Amino acid sequence: MTHKVSECLGCTVRASDGDVGTVVELYFDDVTWRIRYLAVKMARSAGRTVLLSVAALRQPDWQAHVIQANHTLGQICNSPVADIARPVTRQHEVTLHRHYLWPVYWVGGFYELPRLEISPGADGLGTLTTASPHVGVRQLEPQVRGLRDVTNCRVRAADGLLGQVHDALFDDETWSMRYLVVNMQAWLPDRLVLVSPHWLTKVSWPDHEIRVDLTREIIKKSPKVHLSQIGTTDYEQKLLGHLQQAPVAEWVLFKVHAPSGAAVHVTGTFNQWHPTALRLAENGNGVYTNMVLLPAGRYEYKFLVNGMWRNGPVGVEQVPNPFGSTNSVLVVGRQPKPAGHLHTFDRESDGEGGPVLLGNWQGA
Repeated sequence: MTHKVSECLGCTVRASDGDVGTVVELYFDDVTWRIRYLAVKMARSAGRTVLLSVAALRQPDWQAHVIQANHTLGQICNSPVADIARPVTRQHEVTLHRHYLWPVYWVGGFYELPRLEISPGADGLGTLTTASPHVGVRQLEPQVRGLRDVTNCRVRAADGLLGQVHDALFDDETWSMRYLVVNMQAWLPDRLVLVSPHWLTKVSWPDHEIRVDLTREIIKKSPKVHLSQIGTTDYEQKLLGHLQQAPVAEWVLFKVHAPSGAAVHVTGTFNQWHPTALRLAENGNGVYTNMVLLPAGRYEYKFLVNGMWRNGPVGVEQVPNPFGSTNSVLVVGRQPKPAGHLHTFDRESDGEGGPVLLGNWQGA
């Protein structure tokens, strides 16, 4: 279900054996825009603030304004203290994940970032570097940012200022930010519009400004909405139809084991089976990864390792293909809450092992 991010602020966080405190901030990573942590001001520890990963949370009780955590008070009281006045560092995240034994969400490797340009903060974290000859592919370490970093950011359309970020909508199963709620008061009184983070073409954190590839005119003609309607499916469908935008996409982590120095790619119906368009980066220990933003849908895919076909992991659905072998199946859409990303990971399976025929890559 979709909720306003601001609804989390002030919620009580409850451990397995008592109340911890209240939510005072939320943190998301600035590549996938998925909420990663809640900052909780503890009621019993002189106002200490701790971070809790959303991977440790159960489904919130929104009517009671309670968020249940899968930890004891003792575990949380003994966790590292967070200073929400300062940026969250990767070292602090590592310490947290070791303390709780949480799964990590960050991975090295390539991100498919179509159209998007990111300006890093003054701290130099989150710097983009070209890592592939293909347009839109970058090697990037996500930077964790607070809700306060995006609230009141200016939003610019292709032809002028739209307004400021007023709030955000997130899916309480995946904790993904689905839309930014933009208040256009300075331009169109009493008007709000939803902008998906995946529609952005530029993010400048130092300037508190983001840009989207839409015009003011098309937004001006978009369906009007009251604040109470902004999270409804009916309004979302009307807005997407008017703006001619695809439904909100999901980040998919493609990850595979292969020998060091291998040429590793992933291909499928999401890129018309092009054999070399999506290269995976080697992260050490024979692990190769690529994060790809895919619209909701059902896809067939394969890995290519040194020019040889390889299927997805054992247990993933397989379907026959015209070449007498099988393709792996990936379904992108509403999924149970993941600990990291929606992903496909082949550790050992070699698939069919057949060579790639570059002239026949459609439907390979």
